[in-house]
Amino acid sequence: MSSLEYSQSALVEGIKNRDVYAYEHMINQYTKIIYCLAYNILCQSLKKEDIEECVSDVFLDAWMKIHEFDQEKGNFRTWLLILTKYKALTYKRKRKVSNVIGMDEFEIKDSYNLEKQFFLREDQEKIIEIINSFNKIDKEIFFRRYFFGEKISDLANTFHLSRSAIDNRLLRGRKVIKEALNYE
Repeated sequence: MSSLEYSQSALVEGIKNRDVYAYEHMINQYTKIIYCLAYNILCQSLKKEDIEECVSDVFLDAWMKIHEFDQEKGNFRTWLLILTKYKALTYKRKRKVSNVIGMDEFEIKDSYNLEKQFFLREDQEKIIEIINSFNKIDKEIFFRRYFFGEKISDLANTFHLSRSAIDNRLLRGRKVIKEALNYE
């Protein structure tokens, strides 16, 4: 099924049936809005990487908890936003507990910056575009590893590749993304 053909009910059914393409469609469809909500909740207390991890966890939760979604009670987008809100608040709470700093290290910063937010969104769109440009196997390995959290050994068994081959494909993918984003 093409990613453009999913209605809400087809998308939910696809995820319930563990259809990777439905999962990919969900990520493509909702990453921007989920990232924006997570960013708005977490931008003052967490780094970009933590916010991205939160977004990944939201998608993983959606995958794992899809049986809790009831189409008769609401729409899928709203359900994802509720998952995002609670996941982001959990991240924020954990950060407060583990982020005790001395008064000497305390520095007041204006971390909410429109320009910074613009570049974060731009980077995110570019990353998704890059992942979508990978060949079919690399793309699936990348999503399953970084969005589903699957173990490398499980991926090696699924794709009949060695563990080092999976590591190399993931490394190549990360390198392509870093180069495209001009990171060192």
